[in-house]
Amino acid sequence: ANSDVWINGFHLGKRPNGYASFEYELTGHLNFGGKKNVIAVRADNTIQPASRYYTGAGIYRHVRMSITNPVHVAHWENFVTATNVTVAKATITVQTKIMNQFATAQNVLMQINIISPDGKIVGKTEVKKKLDGNATQTITQNITVDNPALWDVEHPQLYTAVTKIVADKKLIDEVTTLFGIREIKFDASTGFSLNGKQVKIKGVCLHHDAGALGAAVPLQAWVRRLQILKELGVNGIRTSHNAVAPEFLDLCDKMGFLVMDET
Repeated sequence: ANSDVWINGFHLGKRPNGYASFEYELTGHLNFGGKKNVIAVRADNTIQPASRYYTGAGIYRHVRMSITNPVHVAHWENFVTATNVTVAKATITVQTKIMNQFATAQNVLMQINIISPDGKIVGKTEVKKKLDGNATQTITQNITVDNPALWDVEHPQLYTAVTKIVADKKLIDEVTTLFGIREIKFDASTGFSLNGKQVKIKGVCLHHDAGALGAAVPLQAWVRRLQILKELGVNGIRTSHNAVAPEFLDLCDKMGFLVMDET
């Protein structure tokens, strides 16, 4: 919590929250030609009160460096949704924000492949775009998938959307997004339904830590805990009360858990 980050003495920013993911742009602050680069991180937990669960201290989530082409899919800006879902077909909408950090306009080709749970390409589309210099542009594409394998808590089948950015016949960026095709509804008289079938949500409340293992939780620890909960009959999880690690949500998708994401 209360983190400050510097690169080569330049203050990139401060984040008061210790749970939500964040990123900083290093472009323009790096030393090249073999010169040393120093990233400094300060986490100050002295001003926050103690808690009835272990909040964690220091760096307890993954840290990654992302190196991109000046033209690329913006971070966290590739959204995949499924609508008009039936056993016969579903409409997959892919909304992508592309960033052009060149000063001049760029011509690109954006390709999307939808891959089924068994590894087959079941839908594709492509579009040519001219991107203004130093600007971002959002591109929305719709793809129809016939006879979709629906996601549910007993059969958590996942599709993959592969988004590619091509310039001068060269692949310059690629983003892979896992998603499930399903329809959810809440009704005052009948309750919750998933793909047209009434489902009772049997849930538990989980904090982001793993007890004695602390807040930097090995992924296999979550796999084990979720497997045990599944054996108990649990099919839903309430995230209490802060943003959980992205890989935890990915596991819920893969293992068949509904999630009430409080944040």
